[in-house]
Amino acid sequence: MANDALVRVARYDTRGDAHLAKTQLADAGIPCLLANEDQAGLAMMFEVSRSGVQVKVPPDRAEEARALLDTESR
Repeated sequence: MANDALVRVARYDTRGDAHLAKTQLADAGIPCLLANEDQAGLAMMFEVSRSGVQVKVPPDRAEEARALLDTESR
């Protein structure tokens, strides 16, 4: 799964929250990738850390993923 072919469906400030989302998506059969995971929690002087941990999925599964993550957060 190439990172440039994916779209962001969610952003989290912590790795733990991002991994929970990834697990929810995997349980639903939606492939995903976590971007910026290694930079999460670094000092705000690093631009990449401001974007948090991004959850990315294939474009054709984005709507389904967003709906699932939105439902799970309630």
